Amino acid sequence: MAITIITQVNEPRFSPAGNPLVYVVDSDNKTEPNFRYVANVSINGNLVAKLKTVPSATNSNYGRFNFQEIVRGYFEVTPEMINPGFSSPESFGCPTQYIEFDVEFDEEYTGSTPAPTDAETAIVINGAFSTFDFIQFKDTPFKMKYWLDQDAFDTRLPLTNRPQSTKAYASNIYNQSGNLYWLCDKNLEGNIDSIRYRYYDSTNTLIREYFIFTINGQSHASSEQNEFNMIAVPFMPFDVRNILDTITSDSQGGNADFVGSSYYTVTAFKDILGTQQASIEYNVLLTDECSRFDFSEIHFENQLGGVDSYVFTKPNRERQSIQRTEASRPYLTDSFGDGGVYGNYTNFSKYNAQVDYSKEFTVSSDWLTDEEFEWLAQMVRSPRLWLRKAFETADGVLEYLVPILVTDTQYNVWKRDFDQLHTLTMTYKFTFDEAMPL
Repeated sequence: MAITIITQVNEPRFSPAGNPLVYVVDSDNKTEPNFRYVANVSINGNLVAKLKTVPSATNSNYGRFNFQEIVRGYFEVTPEMINPGFSSPESFGCPTQYIEFDVEFDEEYTGSTPAPTDAETAIVINGAFSTFDFIQFKDTPFKMKYWLDQDAFDTRLPLTNRPQSTKAYASNIYNQSGNLYWLCDKNLEGNIDSIRYRYYDSTNTLIREYFIFTINGQSHASSEQNEFNMIAVPFMPFDVRNILDTITSDSQGGNADFVGSSYYTVTAFKDILGTQQASIEYNVLLTDECSRFDFSEIHFENQLGGVDSYVFTKPNRERQSIQRTEASRPYLTDSFGDGGVYGNYTNFSKYNAQVDYSKEFTVSSDWLTDEEFEWLAQMVRSPRLWLRKAFETADGVLEYLVPILVTDTQYNVWKRDFDQLHTLTMTYKFTFDEAMPL
């Protein structure tokens, strides 16, 4: 047997599951009777599928496999709302947002015996490049904006397309939540080992600088390899203020000196000493603007496989959609006294056998920049969104991220050059129908 791989996924270490995961293979036995190419697919070490295909009559009798539909069901995205201080090393890891994908190629024909090739391995993330970006995916400078091996290491990006300078809400009663996500190799070398935070006042004077050490840094301190291919780090005010003093370089919690800050910066480093910058610097501009409307904080899986958050500050309008199922029965009564067999004034024939209703909410944003309009298009398109919502429980008032669905089918991208300032209006609903008495 001689199976040869002609084409494989563009990047063996990290491949986006939202784009085609195509392998093309060839064999010197493809002219044998009843020939089939065979692919044994494993996810995280477990065999999940065996695929077979005949040689392509229009493509040199090659075998072509696309594993996209197989892997897409193995992802979970569970953003954390209550994760105070990232108190344990595992708090940084995101083990459900990537999978280890292995495929062994084999062949079968009359008289053959199984002899699979060595497994081809790729790490697949739950992201998707746009069509034109995916065409450039093989180009090293493009993919290395997010991947590890690159000469200009300090320009690496986390898994987000949000603007480098972003606004966040922070006050005594409300703090916006959200994290940043980075890809990492499972090796003994430095990846994203530490994160630097700098707090500034309104005069751009540095108030405080400190580092937190990620699970990578703690692993390398023990001469161990990285445990996760994706990590999350505190980014928005809620998560930054809840950083515990046990993981900061100055032994103070994230809330120290936070009040009085005008903005802060977040930068990733390749080492725990903070000497090898590993990413661009993100600026988080703090605002405590008072609103007579309740804030609607939406978290959404972005196009690259991370999770972003955005706060709608304008009115939240509610609309209820009601669906009724009618039934009928004869207009009769069980009594055969006066009045015959027909019912009386209080009987009814037609009735609602079932009533379902769902709630839709329309939220509006503040004025958006061109960059924000481009970025938030991913929110409207995203298959996974959550609403931050508080509930009264036996343990007091707790906040959760409740799944929602966007119902909008169109998104207009406005440009200030010729459209002037605009806001974004979005309609969503919960993922369940409300209950009604029978």
